[in-house]
Amino acid sequence: MHHKYIPLVLAAALASCNAPSGEKPEAKEEQTLVIGGLDASESTVDYYQMPTPNELFQIVKTMSGEGQKRMMSPANNVDRFATRGKKALNFGVYATDLVYASTYKITSEVVRYYLTCKKLGDDLGLAGSFTDKDFLRLERNLTRGDSLDVISNEAYEKAYRRMQDERMGPTLALVLAGGWVETMHLVARQVIHFDAADPLVLRVAEQKTSMEHLIEMMEKYKDDREVAAMRADLVKLRDIYDTFPVVRNPHQGSSPSGRQILGEDVTIVITPDGFDQLVATLEGIRERIIIPEDSPEAAKS
Repeated sequence: MHHKYIPLVLAAALASCNAPSGEKPEAKEEQTLVIGGLDASESTVDYYQMPTPNELFQIVKTMSGEGQKRMMSPANNVDRFATRGKKALNFGVYATDLVYASTYKITSEVVRYYLTCKKLGDDLGLAGSFTDKDFLRLERNLTRGDSLDVISNEAYEKAYRRMQDERMGPTLALVLAGGWVETMHLVARQVIHFDAADPLVLRVAEQKTSMEHLIEMMEKYKDDREVAAMRADLVKLRDIYDTFPVVRNPHQGSSPSGRQILGEDVTIVITPDGFDQLVATLEGIRERIIIPEDSPEAAKS
């Protein structure tokens, strides 16, 4: 399978917010859309590559059937996020839900989440990533599922290209974190009966790498209170991942070009209790992200 890559987190794509002055610019776009490279600033020299959310959701779709809109974050809460941090986190969440709805052809929700992303993106200072022209195009194609994928993916890539041109820093880190958590939630909730060999469980295990990359990125902005709090939550998840056994085997097979690949295949083995603990911690983090700031429960979190 050909893989297209977006840096740092599975659901980052639809983020392109203007960040406060003084934040470091990200790299210019390259073929694989990675942060870093010869033209990048000194603070973004690391390469972080991972699948786009639509790619992961397509894989999950083949394994688990239909998507469920009840698993998405309620769109009607969009006006109840007031601070920069909550808006950035939930922009990442809603962007992921838009991709999810498009992938699973949940047509009743695609327009709703497009408008939600546009509203929250405008609040963050977005300019031009969610246009009226694209919205009309989306409405015209609601009965053509393949076209929804195309429009969603185009918005995904267009917004990411703009995101690379802006000065992001802490705001970007929070958008990416919100997207990663929502993607993990949507994937993990598809696991009905635990089996360590279940491809869905293996997908959850594989995301440890993307989470570690995100934690590393957020280290640069640890002086930001909101970033530091979110990073601390991800470290709790990493600590759970670190308790799982790791199996290393010599790599079998060759590359698509026919060349022999040297190295090891690394498999993280998740135990039933460990999976339950991981998902429970993940869901607690997600709940703190998506709870409206004017909710009584928000003051307790």
